[in-house]
Amino acid sequence: MPLELEMATAEDAIGSSDRRLVDLVDGLLHHGVVIRGELWLTVADVDLVFLGIDLLLAAPHKMRASGAPQ
Repeated sequence: MPLELEMATAEDAIGSSDRRLVDLVDGLLHHGVVIRGELWLTVADVDLVFLGIDLLLAAPHKMRASGAPQ
């Protein structure tokens, strides 16, 4: 039985009554969120590469209000 997929248009996505994801992203941007991650590449118990990342996601007006450099 073949699986049929339908692609939604931008108008379909905007007009959708399901706004939970939009509300979640709006809340995160309103309050701000920090995402921190680390990646270690190790071979034979020897650390070869370390990648660390810190991301700050917030609305621009919230960053200005907190005294962050512009």
